[in-house]
Amino acid sequence: MAVTKILVANRAEIAARIIRTCREMSIPTVAIFSDVDRGAMHVRLAVESIPIGKTPAMSGYADVEKIIAAAKRAGADAIHPGCSFLSCDPNAARNIIDAGIVWIGPSPEILETMGNKVEARKIAESAGVPVLPAVIGQMDDEILYEQAKKIGFPLMIKAIKGEHGKGIRLARSLVELQRSLPWVKGDAIVHFEDDQTYLEKFLPRPHHLEVQIMADQYGNVVHFWERDCSIQRRFQEVLEEAPSPFATHELRNSLGEAAVAIARKAGYVGAGTVEFLVDENRNFYFLEMTCRIQGSHQVTEWITGQDIIRWQIEIAMGRKLPLKQADVPLWGHSIQARINAEDPVRDFAPSSGRISYLRTPAGRNIRNDSGVYNGWTLAPSYAPTLSKLSSWGFSREEAIRRMATALSEYRVGGVRNNIAFHKALNEHPAFRRGDTNTSMLDNNWWGVPELGDDLKFVVAAALFDELEMEEMRAQQPPNRDGEARSSQWKLHGKFNRV
Repeated sequence: MAVTKILVANRAEIAARIIRTCREMSIPTVAIFSDVDRGAMHVRLAVESIPIGKTPAMSGYADVEKIIAAAKRAGADAIHPGCSFLSCDPNAARNIIDAGIVWIGPSPEILETMGNKVEARKIAESAGVPVLPAVIGQMDDEILYEQAKKIGFPLMIKAIKGEHGKGIRLARSLVELQRSLPWVKGDAIVHFEDDQTYLEKFLPRPHHLEVQIMADQYGNVVHFWERDCSIQRRFQEVLEEAPSPFATHELRNSLGEAAVAIARKAGYVGAGTVEFLVDENRNFYFLEMTCRIQGSHQVTEWITGQDIIRWQIEIAMGRKLPLKQADVPLWGHSIQARINAEDPVRDFAPSSGRISYLRTPAGRNIRNDSGVYNGWTLAPSYAPTLSKLSSWGFSREEAIRRMATALSEYRVGGVRNNIAFHKALNEHPAFRRGDTNTSMLDNNWWGVPELGDDLKFVVAAALFDELEMEEMRAQQPPNRDGEARSSQWKLHGKFNRV
């Protein structure tokens, strides 16, 4: 089936990313925007744009009826949901398909099945893929506690429909389980309108590896190797790299085969990511399947030379996969840092406001996926993402060096940011060795003032602030004496601006 115009049902850097690929494919695009996003980057890049409502986000970007109406108004015959909002909503996908519009994503049935973590575990088990011990099913709390004791603590309490790090909490003892279970159920109701939970054995200090798969409508499935997403905070990825420095050749092939087996068993069509936890002995266990494009897809594109968004669109148009597994390359190494407007020394509190100065890095094998620009105002209603900065090298060492250079060039004024944090992380001995796990950021080594400062991070952050202020002063017009006007910016606390 032909697709002649695509409405992008998302915002920020992922919407801009999709629009750029559509341009290469000569497919016109339609952007939607909330009231605070009227001048956003994705709106400027699209051929057409349609207002979708006011903030908060859920009143617009996730309102499927408004989005269908916007698509019909613009004459769009396909909708790409990006990596949030509608992307994993089976009801939204069903409504869009019923409206006669192409849904660029997995079917509603797949979204329902694989979006349920318990059902996804069953599919993985039936495909012969290991899973961690769990307590599953509706039961009285007392019976649940007894079952938990049999598995043994610590345990993870998980919402069956949880995603984005929400609806999950660690219980190290029976007392913590009793205290945390109502919290997880309440969080699940708020975010997913479903309070069902299950318990899963906690794996200490695991590596979080995920495999990108692509599947077409003709039963063909390939994987694009693995990404290492072990560096996390609050179950959210902070830095990704591909391939994993922890994976051996045997583990890499086993993970790829397991991911493809799960996708085949599920009857999957489209782009998806199968996620695994791997222990120190390289035993791996199925964690979940994410049924959409992910924010870490850039590192996969670097090492394979493929455009995953293009593959998504072509699969939705009914085309076969252009490559077989033996033809999928694995070139070099890539690293990606998630650059956010947040304050690392204040527990990563999000920052909002007008970007008064912006200089983004460039150079050989550097990519900066962004949805912001100089003068843009970051609204507190949305995730404080500035960009996803990635580098590529023939070796991991070369990719690390290029990332260090890119971070040293990156300047952002007007909002607090985590660039200095990423620079310190890039220089951390454990990261340089590839010795990372999901608990790496738990010890606050970057230096929260109340817990003791890490001198290198403090100096780096202060230096970044001073460089930004110097560059902003240099841009100001001279006063009557011919000297640059004194900056109105000043240091606040250790190294934050007012």
